[in-house]
Amino acid sequence: MASRTGNDAVRALQARQEVERRAVRAVEQSASALADAAERRRELLAKVDGEVRDATAAHELSVVVLATILRDDGLAAELAGVDVSRVRALRRTVDGKAVRERIAQLGTVMPRRRGRPPAPEVVSRQGVMGDAESAAGLVDGG
Repeated sequence: MASRTGNDAVRALQARQEVERRAVRAVEQSASALADAAERRRELLAKVDGEVRDATAAHELSVVVLATILRDDGLAAELAGVDVSRVRALRRTVDGKAVRERIAQLGTVMPRRRGRPPAPEVVSRQGVMGDAESAAGLVDGG
């Protein structure tokens, strides 16, 4: 009988050890899956962070270009949805060469004169031609 009890105890011990081995393998597999997921997360975050940096730099450049073209930091800030102090800080930090290149890509900016606007075209009473004989000739039919 003693050997039968011993055999039962050995079988129970072996079954317990097998369950423990399975549990250890499951922990190892889940730890490996967790490490893989964490690595993928780091890679994705690095990629997204890079995209955010690029988009932020492009937005900042666009804000400075707008402020430069408009020559009004307040209006540029309002249109861009940022604070005026942010526009002014960006104007100090963004590369001037990049701003000039971007403005050149957008097209020619007509310089604005400061002060009084230019006088309108003077139109004489006889018409746009400004020549009394020409205007009289048109009225006479000729």
